[in-house]
Amino acid sequence: MIRLGDLSAYRDFVDVRDVARAAVLAATSPGPLPRVLNIGGGRAVPVRELVRTLARTAGFRGRIEEDGGGSARSGAVSWQCSDIAAAGEGLDWRPSYALEESLAALWAATSVRPEGGRAP
Repeated sequence: MIRLGDLSAYRDFVDVRDVARAAVLAATSPGPLPRVLNIGGGRAVPVRELVRTLARTAGFRGRIEEDGGGSARSGAVSWQCSDIAAAGEGLDWRPSYALEESLAALWAATSVRPEGGRAP
């Protein structure tokens, strides 16, 4: 069993590889860009969904319980989502990695031990 805080918030998640690609596109853009370019996934994902997807990816079969308590700072904002329209227009950029792909890559990268073996 894993006990976590409140998972009811919605957040915008983006793969770091997409962020890196956006940074390169912005740095090498031949023309002027909008003053603000939001880089994000472009959709609000329930944190609960993220946790369940990561647990499934990791092969966790136990229960996930929500404590209901959590950080006051995090709980004060129940929904966040980036408007990525300017990045699409200015950089011809949009995220290319789905959340499931990102979590699978994250799990694979963090489950490898330095000596080359796999973590349990």
